[in-house]
Amino acid sequence: MHYPDAPRDGAGPGTGPQGRSITSELYGDHDGETVMRSELDPASLGAEPDQGPAASGAPGPARGAAAPLVLGRRCVQGHASPPSYPQCAVCGEHLDGETEQVPRPALGRVVFSTGEVIDLVQPLVVGRQPSVSRVPSGGMPRLVSVTSPSGDISRNHLEVRLEGWHVMVRDLKATNGTVLERPGQAPRRLAQGEMTIVLDGDVADLGDGVSLRFEAVP
Repeated sequence: MHYPDAPRDGAGPGTGPQGRSITSELYGDHDGETVMRSELDPASLGAEPDQGPAASGAPGPARGAAAPLVLGRRCVQGHASPPSYPQCAVCGEHLDGETEQVPRPALGRVVFSTGEVIDLVQPLVVGRQPSVSRVPSGGMPRLVSVTSPSGDISRNHLEVRLEGWHVMVRDLKATNGTVLERPGQAPRRLAQGEMTIVLDGDVADLGDGVSLRFEAVP
């Protein structure tokens, strides 16, 4: 099925001040010019760090950074929800407390067509061989490798970003692009470097039979 291409000329949403590409600052303009997965701290990738003899019995580093603070409201059970919600997103209790800074909970989950499920508690970079050259402001992303027998998926293909209570995706100038599928709407191909908010039930199709479904997104 052919999807219409979005306009790709002009600065667009993927450029920063003075027209400089935000995406290129984080991931490099071309594959191979970035820090490879093997060079990153294993703890940031969700892997167990190597434990030498001297580490036995010694306290290890903290697992991950504390959840960022966002404006929200708590129910009587202590669950945090967006401030605009009349009821708790978790238990359904009425929200009548004051707005306050609360640790951000998971913003739903991503279900991959491969069967893998990842809770949205940190940014993701998805691709055939994902890597980063610098840490984005949202923190070190989790790198998620997917197979691409036909080579349709780029090394760095898609970023999943968490901004406040919103989940966003950015096409990382993938060679074959990313198609966003939203229930009730026609599929839309993202422009190179485009970032857009995703809603509950949206699907990002990377090609080669690999897709990401967003579930329980607030």
